[in-house]
Amino acid sequence: MKPASSQLISLLASRQFFTADLYQFSLSGGGELYYCGGDKDIIWNSVTWSAGGTTGPYFDRKDSKAKCHWKIGVAVDTLVFDILPGTSAVFGDPFLSAIIQGVFDGAEITLYRAFMPTYGNVAAGTVIMFAGRVAEIDASSSLATFSINSHLELLNQNLPRNLYQSGCLNTLYDSACTLNSASFTVTGSALTGSTASVVNAALSEATGYFDLGIVSFTSGANNGISRTIKAYVQGTPSTISTIAPLPSAPNAGDTFSLVPGCDKQQSTCQNKFSNLTNFRGFPYVPENETAV
Repeated sequence: MKPASSQLISLLASRQFFTADLYQFSLSGGGELYYCGGDKDIIWNSVTWSAGGTTGPYFDRKDSKAKCHWKIGVAVDTLVFDILPGTSAVFGDPFLSAIIQGVFDGAEITLYRAFMPTYGNVAAGTVIMFAGRVAEIDASSSLATFSINSHLELLNQNLPRNLYQSGCLNTLYDSACTLNSASFTVTGSALTGSTASVVNAALSEATGYFDLGIVSFTSGANNGISRTIKAYVQGTPSTISTIAPLPSAPNAGDTFSLVPGCDKQQSTCQNKFSNLTNFRGFPYVPENETAV
């Protein structure tokens, strides 16, 4: 049973109302997107939920509505819906290009259904129909099909929980690792010549120090956007290459913070983080022997 306000219950009892689905995307790299499956934009929670207008994207086509599948027990619920991108853009990139670049990978999605006595009047409130994370996106030249899994997916864990492997079992900066990311955070600003994939900066850390870490912008067009670092090279200037490109090329002076990453090897834990006490890998377990 889904919770609903008394005003919404009364509206449903009248059997005379309009409906529209509202899609909220919380991107893993930072940023929120709000879309509406109705005929016109809807304003709710001080946010404009876009129905696409003349550019798109367009949700809930007449012949293809969002399909929710709820299951009994702890089986993972699913949501599938199609999007016609039109000529819309996400942070400056064409919608389909943003999909290919991984902008929607791992994004959190909440699907609300608005019930309205007159279209656009959302005073009665909404009902959460589905919440989950992007599992798969099938994109063609003119259509994108999103498959969403509910958060029950997080219960899909391999057992036994701890495995004998050479790499560390901890996640960097978690409670088992014990390190505090704030203690290793470095701030800087972009220099001229930066692109959406390579950020130039004046940094003194040794080459490789920020590999697999996170760069998060705190000002400029990319404010609030984070990306995983593919490679860091110290030099004049130092360069920060990201795995996925930023929505916009940083301007000179745009500020950011850097947090170093970890490849989970014993040498990295000891030399880079001085945290060998909490290393949970097993690099000395012999490999399986194969009889020939």
